[in-house]
Amino acid sequence: MIFRLFLLLSALSLALTFEAPAAPVALLPPQWVGALQPQVAVAPTGRVHVVFGKENAIYHTTSSDGRTFSEPVKVGELEKLALKMRRGPRIAVTGQGIVVSAISFADGMLHYWKSSDEGSSWAKQQPLNTVATSAREGLHAMAGGKGGLVATAWLDLRSGGMELWCRVSRDGGSSWDAETRVYASPDGHICECCHPSLAIGPNGEIAAMWRNWLGGSRDMWLAISRDGGKSFAETRKLGTGTWPLAGCPMDGGGVAFAPDGSPVAVWRRDQTLITGATEDRETPLSSSAMQGVVQVGRGRVFIAWEESGRLVLRKDQAAPVEISADGRMAAMAATPTGSVVLVWETSAGALMIDKFE
Repeated sequence: MIFRLFLLLSALSLALTFEAPAAPVALLPPQWVGALQPQVAVAPTGRVHVVFGKENAIYHTTSSDGRTFSEPVKVGELEKLALKMRRGPRIAVTGQGIVVSAISFADGMLHYWKSSDEGSSWAKQQPLNTVATSAREGLHAMAGGKGGLVATAWLDLRSGGMELWCRVSRDGGSSWDAETRVYASPDGHICECCHPSLAIGPNGEIAAMWRNWLGGSRDMWLAISRDGGKSFAETRKLGTGTWPLAGCPMDGGGVAFAPDGSPVAVWRRDQTLITGATEDRETPLSSSAMQGVVQVGRGRVFIAWEESGRLVLRKDQAAPVEISADGRMAAMAATPTGSVVLVWETSAGALMIDKFE
């Protein structure tokens, strides 16, 4: 009996302990200092793809092992590329190729490029928003899923007040359905400067998350489409509390899907970082955190956030561990084997990457 109790306590101790890998690696050589806003996606083959911005150009680099990356290739260049504070290029990878998107402050359009050769060459396509200047806030999200499903969502000003719009491709970005309005606030606009988040579930569900504006509060909301992005009928506020705020925190959180198709979200309310996916439940993670992101790998939930200048990571219920003493603007992607890849930028202008099992 005592031996069984010992085994039980040992297993519990292991479950609550998360050891971080010893050394993240730099994505780019030193001459690339000044690169910003990395985003990562993993192909069905396991190949890792990263995009980032530098000045007005968008670049792509790739790796077979997530440690050694190719020389960056320029995807494209935009006049006044929207960059910094969660503005920047986005990437989605499916079995039908790679899609990279970015917004120009100059024309307010959501531009995108497609590659069918692992990123060696890129072809620019028509903008994804059809109303001129409507995406001029520069904030958007993109996600890829099975069968060539790609979704993008952006903050849109076509109606005068800020709304959330979405567009979906079912063939890896070769063609796109018509634009869909995900949400318009009855108070006239949603939060103007917090980035939206997107995730695609195991059965093609699409989750869109944004910071709303209702009655003076800037709470996080979630909408789910179960018809491939044609409609977002399931819309709900996240968490039990509210955040009255006469400004914008510029912090949109993140969303992912568990293997059973249930969403997992992380977001900030005031200085508290919270995880949850319903209106009546929430779990506080930290009382002094910001810029949370979430990913699910093999059923395990990984959440990263910034706290006192550090980048930390929590796996399931384990205590968070420091990943970088100088990390910010993280992004994550899951691999086909269930590990999670984390990328981030540093204040010195370097881009870093690490992988967690």
